[in-house]
Parts: sequence; structure tokens; C-alpha cells
Amino acid sequence: MALSTFIETVPVRQKTLTVFNDDEPEPLVRMLTRMVDSPAVDVQTGEISAEAPDNAVVVEDEDGTELAVSSISEIGASVLLVNSDLYVTGTRSIDEVDTPAVLRHLDEVPFTVTGKQKMLLIELSRHVESLGWQAERNTLHAGFQYLSRINDERGTRRVYDRLADSDTDVHLYGISDRDSELPEATVHTEPSDELRESWFVVNTDCEADMKGALLAERTGPSQWRGSWTFDADRVEEISTYLQNRYST
Repeated sequence: MALSTFIETVPVRQKTLTVFNDDEPEPLVRMLTRMVDSPAVDVQTGEISAEAPDNAVVVEDEDGTELAVSSISEIGASVLLVNSDLYVTGTRSIDEVDTPAVLRHLDEVPFTVTGKQKMLLIELSRHVESLGWQAERNTLHAGFQYLSRINDERGTRRVYDRLADSDTDVHLYGISDRDSELPEATVHTEPSDELRESWFVVNTDCEADMKGALLAERTGPSQWRGSWTFDADRVEEISTYLQNRYST
């Protein structure tokens, strides 16, 4: 068993994204199509009609069930028209995370992302952290590859300081690459390839509707494969693996 096993065994759910675009700039639609590039996601354009939502994106399950609707402008403001500096510098705090419903409902979908597409995983990792912030009592596991990254990114350090000061039981994972002061948390470190190549945020030990996990693995320079889930049982499986493998 390894973290990569959870990525390889994602119970893939085929999704369809339909873009109803009346007057939004066409490049924005193309950016969305590139951002959610996955063999499990079919992106298409819907016909404009009186019944169709203007400038909106609708996500449907493989059986045609509508799961969520978000405006193109919402998606643009969260992932398409921003860069990672928004979170690195702390410009957007954990209280302000408002991930569009359409993106949240692309759960159980395998993604491979490079470059700008990485914002999709950053946004969902912040969403899982926000679940931890909202939960009254919970445990949050977070893997950073290298522990120094917590301090290198001011916004990230601020998020984990706030979580550590709350009722959240915070567990940090990564390679200890240099001496630095870390948030008040339980630290799990060893020179393993798995920690070096894994990016994860797992919120658990709370109500089922507050559980969530993002799990990704580096596959090349600036390239990641992974997915996210809000299935309580699957979140618990990932959490149990981390606790058993990296117990202190």
C-alpha cells in the first residue's frame, strides 16, 4: 500500500461540463477547457436558449444528473484569471475561500496538471483546508514535500498558524530540509520518496459533510497527477494509511 495506490484506484466517475456562454470572452471558455483537461471530463458548449443559464457552467454526472451550476466569472476569479501568488502571499485568507460548486463536484476524477493548470489543485487544497477551519473539532493532515515550504509561502504559513491555534489537530508531513520553526503541530518527517513526491490535504475526524481530501503525486517538472474526494469512507482510508505509515 502507498499513497499512489489511492490515486491509481480512484473510482472514476465520468462527468460532463456544459458551458452556456452568451457574452463572456471566448478565451475564458478555452482556458476552462484546458484547465479541466481529463479523460473523465467531457467539456461541451450548450445551446443558448431562454431556459439555458447565461454565462454559466453546468456539471452533470455520467447518468445526466445535474450536480452543480457556477458562473463563468466565479470560476475565472478562483482559478482562471489568478495565479498562485494569491495564496502564496496570503492575499486571499482561509476565511475567503469560496470554491465554485462546479469545481468541487469534479471529485472522483483523475487529473494530470502542468503549469497554470496547477491552480485547480491549489484551489481544491485550500477548499479542504477551509473545511478544517470550519469544522468544530477535526484532524487535518497536510503533505508539503519539503517542510521548509510552509515558511517559504507566507500565505500558507498564516493558514497553518490559524489552524494550529484552533481546535484542529494539525499533522504536517515532509522532508526536513533545513532547521526552521514550524506551526504548533505534530510533524511527521523521514527521507522517503513518497513524502518527497506527494502533495495532500486530508480533513477528517469530523462530521461527514466536512470531510475531504486532495491527493496528488509529482510525475515530472511542474507536473502532477491526482484527484480530490468528499466521500467520507475514502477520506478515512487515506487518513488511516497516513496514521499507520507515519505514526510518531
